[in-house]
Amino acid sequence: MLEGFPLITPFTVPFADVDMMQHVNNVAYIRWAEMMRSEYFARVMKTPVNGDHGMIQASINFTYERQLTYRERIAVGVRVSRIGSKSFDFEYAVWSVDASHQAAHGFTTVVAYDFVARRTIVVPESWRENIAAYQSGPQEQFN
Repeated sequence: MLEGFPLITPFTVPFADVDMMQHVNNVAYIRWAEMMRSEYFARVMKTPVNGDHGMIQASINFTYERQLTYRERIAVGVRVSRIGSKSFDFEYAVWSVDASHQAAHGFTTVVAYDFVARRTIVVPESWRENIAAYQSGPQEQFN
């Protein structure tokens, strides 16, 4: 389950994420991705997400493979799958623990950004080093 994803979080699908069709609404997956991206940033880049330097989202793409339902046990994994000059990609996988299958996967491209100068910046070398070290280490969970 979620091999190759260095950071995962297991949880039970909350009622608030279920729509009138009785399955998880597509927007919930995007919120889960944002939660994972923010946690990864805080743990790995060791920079406050609301600090002078951070990231802004440029694009998002999610593929929904199977439905998830209220109270289903799931796990969401995140990793950085590409680092460019000024941007990098986060990859996500949503896994149903109860059904033992992947339910969705997605990507976001983010751009390194200087919030004081209001301009893009080159991905800091310290971020690159921290990502490489973190992703080669053991899988970590948070709740």
